[in-house]
Amino acid sequence: MLIFSIINGLLSTLTFKSESLLKTGCGIYLLTNSIISILTITIFTIKYFQLIIFQMKSITNTSFIHFSCILTDVLLKILLSFGDWLYVAVAIERTLAATQGISFNQSKSKYIARYVIPIILLLISISYIHDPISRRTIDDIDDEQRTWCILEYSTSLKKYDKFINIFHVLIPFIINILSAICITIQVFRIRVKTKKKSAYKKILYAQIKQNKHLLISSCILILLSIPRLIISFLSGCMDSIRTPWLYLIGYYISFIPPLLIIILFILPSKTYKQEFLSMIAKINFFSK
Repeated sequence: MLIFSIINGLLSTLTFKSESLLKTGCGIYLLTNSIISILTITIFTIKYFQLIIFQMKSITNTSFIHFSCILTDVLLKILLSFGDWLYVAVAIERTLAATQGISFNQSKSKYIARYVIPIILLLISISYIHDPISRRTIDDIDDEQRTWCILEYSTSLKKYDKFINIFHVLIPFIINILSAICITIQVFRIRVKTKKKSAYKKILYAQIKQNKHLLISSCILILLSIPRLIISFLSGCMDSIRTPWLYLIGYYISFIPPLLIIILFILPSKTYKQEFLSMIAKINFFSK
């Protein structure tokens, strides 16, 4: 997964690093998300090996274990949500571009993006601040003497945690879907102005077909985020879960979205796909 993620992230980064794609905010959002995807899977891999090392007792430094307990999980939550909200920023800008047409200001969108990105990251980090302050490590007194990282929420914090997890999954999905619908309707309105009424259905069908990847990508992202949401509602240690393999599969599925930038955003777009293929051709040329 790490190797595939790095390849996917690097190819996406090289694609969106093109000057022609960075003229608008969309390019900046997707470039940032490409970098975030590499960082997310890297931290996920570090966490995976840390768990193995900790349980093998290869590392016994309690300060390091405690630091890892507090930081690793919240970083993954922040980065996954950050990626989802960057997709929202892309969807909103595409909607504005469709509705404003030739009056859409690319320079302004690029300027706004440089402020939107850190603001989104800051707000998401603040929304998850309750996570690290509620974590602690405990030493199990069983035969294996394992060290566990646990969350202890008050009743009010439990409610807040459920709300914020639902919010970070459901709201981006709703915005992405509404954006796809708005773009389809707006382009349909523009096209029908120059066509006869008898051609309305054909035009609408053509627009739905043309923009179906926006709807499909939104549905794929929400489906892959649902396991993450379900897991956030589960409590207890792994030993208390009757089907741990199901829990692990769901956990791994939640990290698939960072691997899909090329499939969901580059290949369906003519502009991005052309830049992507051009970049691949350059790599092949230099490798000869």
